[in-house]
Amino acid sequence: MEMLRAAGLCKSFGEDVVLENVDFSVEKGETVAVIGYSGSGKSTMLRCLIDLERADAGDIIVEGEYLMKGGVYAPEVEKRRICARMGMVFQSFNLFPHVNVLNNLIYAPMYVKKEPKAQAVARAREQLTLVGLADKADAMPNSLSGGQKQRVAIARALMMQPDVLLFDEPTSSLDPQLTGEVLAVMKKLAAQRMTMVVVTHEMGFAKEAADRVVFMGDHGILEQGTPAEMFGAPKDPRVKNFISSIL
Repeated sequence: MEMLRAAGLCKSFGEDVVLENVDFSVEKGETVAVIGYSGSGKSTMLRCLIDLERADAGDIIVEGEYLMKGGVYAPEVEKRRICARMGMVFQSFNLFPHVNVLNNLIYAPMYVKKEPKAQAVARAREQLTLVGLADKADAMPNSLSGGQKQRVAIARALMMQPDVLLFDEPTSSLDPQLTGEVLAVMKKLAAQRMTMVVVTHEMGFAKEAADRVVFMGDHGILEQGTPAEMFGAPKDPRVKNFISSIL
């Protein structure tokens, strides 16, 4: 089942063309790693898919419903409903600094979905256990390491029970040890067949955990395939040069 699709997606910032006629899709239970040159539009594509950036043209379809069709967005109420099927984990964590970890997790379910507090708290504790932070429910964000903050951010995204989880370079600001903590959680989610799109510079994760690797450059997708195909025998010479330079 197709969970997410972009067709003919275009995005420019002034005269700077970032995405040009990009076609992209994700199947249910699939982990897609998006790699490529810095500035190739990876994060912009991701942000367009969840309506954090407004695309200029194309279609965006989430589980069969149009978020954008022919460059025209769905009405605001419909946009919010469709986008609620997706969750986002950011590079910079984006935790609420003035409340503890537990309250970071329960705020959106309670106030957006009107979930009873006792139920939200119970689910929050389950998610904190999943990410290895069951003992941090009462901690304030400023007391956590970067890796712990990112794991809390993952747990918070999961609290909204998304059908698709998007990651925008979730480890780029972390040192190698903390990166490993976060990638372990993401690998666990991949093994559980959570549908995920991961913009990443972590080639090890792309090789080990992704079902499909998408390489972006020159305003679009240059090549895609299984990790074995992409890392073992890429066809596009630009992809081949990139892969050979980092492995």
